[in-house]
Formats: sequence, C-alpha cells, structure tokens
Amino acid sequence: MKLSEAADRVIELARKVREYYTAELPKRHPHYPLVGLGEEGPPPPREETQLRNFLATLSADLVCRLILIMYLGRGDFSTDQLAEQYQALKSTLSDPEYAASEMMGKAPLADYLLDGLEELRKQNIDVDKLPLKRAKVPKR
Repeated sequence: MKLSEAADRVIELARKVREYYTAELPKRHPHYPLVGLGEEGPPPPREETQLRNFLATLSADLVCRLILIMYLGRGDFSTDQLAEQYQALKSTLSDPEYAASEMMGKAPLADYLLDGLEELRKQNIDVDKLPLKRAKVPKR
C-alpha cells in the first residue's frame, strides 16, 4: 500500500472518530470540556476500532512514515529535516503497536496529517517518495 493511500484512510477514519467525540462528549458531561472524576465517557465509535485495526495491518515502516507526516503537520520540524527525524522515529518507535497508539492518542490526528501532506505538497515533495536517506558527507 502506498503511503498516500494509507494517509487518506487514516484521515478519513480519524475525522469520523473526532466528529463522534465532538458530538457525544458534551452530551455525557454536563460541564464539558471539564470532565469530573468517575464520569463515564461514551462508548468508542466503530471507526476507532477500524482505525486501530487498519494501523495494525500496516508495516512498522509505513506507520513510522505516517507519524513522520503527523509530526511535520504538527510543526515539530520542517521538510528539510525529514531524513533525520525519520531515523530518530525509527529508533524510538520500533514497536508497531506503540506507534499506532501514539497516533491514536492525538485528537487532531486528521488535521495533523492533512497539514503535513500540505507542507509536503508546498515543497513539491511526493509523499510516496519521501527523501528519507541521509545525505552522505564527503570524507576529507
């Protein structure tokens, strides 16, 4: 599966999850956005399970690339740092389940991914051909 296809699917599901919670949380919590201790939240939407299951089907590398785009969209770094940030992510997010949890824990996941994709587009970087190899420094 191409990275662009995976990103589109994650964005679609993440949007539905966020829309669900945006609608349901105020109904369940009278002082929302404040939530009291012991107040029960709504049951998770089916799209949340679909998103988790979809991420579980992806390779660790593909999930890592999605997280890279997510962090780019969040503004953690610029496109000229893609290769270094990718290497750092690969070393810290080696467990695919943990990596998927990292993504699912972000309420604005769809927005972060869209913003990251837009930043790549602005810089004329093909999302399916990310420049993730570090440039070799010539020896003296």
